[in-house]
Amino acid sequence: MIEANRQPGILARELGSMLQTAREVAELSYDQAAARLGCEADWLVRVETGFAAAGPDEVARILVEYGMREARIADTIIDMARRAAAPPPWLGPHAARMTAAARDVLLVEAEATLAQVYGMLLIPYLAQAEGYFREIAPEVFHRCDVDQEWDLLSRRQEHRPAGVTRLLEVMIDESALELRLKTPGAMAGQVRHLLALADSPHATVRVIPKDAVFWERRGHNFDVLSFAGTADRIGVRYIPFLGAELTSGHLYDVWARIETTLAADPDQSRAILERHLASMTT
Repeated sequence: MIEANRQPGILARELGSMLQTAREVAELSYDQAAARLGCEADWLVRVETGFAAAGPDEVARILVEYGMREARIADTIIDMARRAAAPPPWLGPHAARMTAAARDVLLVEAEATLAQVYGMLLIPYLAQAEGYFREIAPEVFHRCDVDQEWDLLSRRQEHRPAGVTRLLEVMIDESALELRLKTPGAMAGQVRHLLALADSPHATVRVIPKDAVFWERRGHNFDVLSFAGTADRIGVRYIPFLGAELTSGHLYDVWARIETTLAADPDQSRAILERHLASMTT
């Protein structure tokens, strides 16, 4: 049963949109298509809006009945159904302890080929180093198994959506670099990790200087997720002690404003990171 207010994942939505287009190209109404398929029209509506699942075999049969199985796009649609039906294997061992909303966030993130991540007081999850994570995890995830939580996060960071390396754009308020950690060297290790990310061809790291203007909508961590083959963006808002929630893509407007009006450029950001690292290691 679908929970109230639960959003379909990005793959289910895109699969539904493709099947809707296929039905419309075949010039079939919902009732006509349902009659061919031997299903209820209501089920077809839910599939096309992402609120009901259609496996790869079902999708192949739908395309046959629509007379589109030989179309060039058909194999792509069937592959999307296959990916939508099979969540990343690393999520399986953790799924039972998570809420449906938390699973949805990770399922959506797993398909994002571009993640734009912003951190105010904490480093964004996809940019966290292990030592830093182990320091903050007991506070962020109350009474958690830190090894278990790190296994999940490290697999999220290593995941290759659709078999490609995810692009990562990181923006961090300088205040996040000033958090006092108990373990000596943990924050220095985190800053080194950010510098290594900045050297990667798949990532950028920018810092918002601590004297930058503050406004309420940038007062919490958030991600903006984008996906290959679609212009859709989905936001993820991180709420202290309550976890993450999916939001509209309107968080991209907040991201763009921070990027264009507050963030130092990559070279200036590197200088800020190196200055903090020097103060931690002298």
